[in-house]
Amino acid sequence: MDIILQQWLPVAISLIIALAAAVLISRERQARKTLEVKFAAIETVLKNSRLQNESLTKQFNELRTGSIGMSDKLVDLIELIERVEVRQNEISMNDSGGRLYSRASKMVELGADVNELMKECDLPKAEAELLLSLQKSMPQHYRR
Repeated sequence: MDIILQQWLPVAISLIIALAAAVLISRERQARKTLEVKFAAIETVLKNSRLQNESLTKQFNELRTGSIGMSDKLVDLIELIERVEVRQNEISMNDSGGRLYSRASKMVELGADVNELMKECDLPKAEAELLLSLQKSMPQHYRR
């Protein structure tokens, strides 16, 4: 029996080792496949993130360009408004009759009535009434 055991023992050990190696190789292959699937998923997420980053960068650049353009337009409009105000002030200073109406308009803003306008600005009653009705019909944000 010892002889049989001595003959078959190396074969049995070899079979057990081969079987263990086969199990380990099978597990390694499954683990590798799982890692490959996870790696492919990570690559997809990374690719989508890069595409989204590129899209957001383009959108940001477009917004920045638009903002710069709007800033330039606002500067131009401010300069235009300042020139118009200067010109308007020049015109109002040169127009003596206009000063009378400017004063009457200010008085209307302060709450003057028809009689006060007629007395202080030498306006006919019809003009004083017209100025009052115009001032009252004008939206608040247009009044100065």
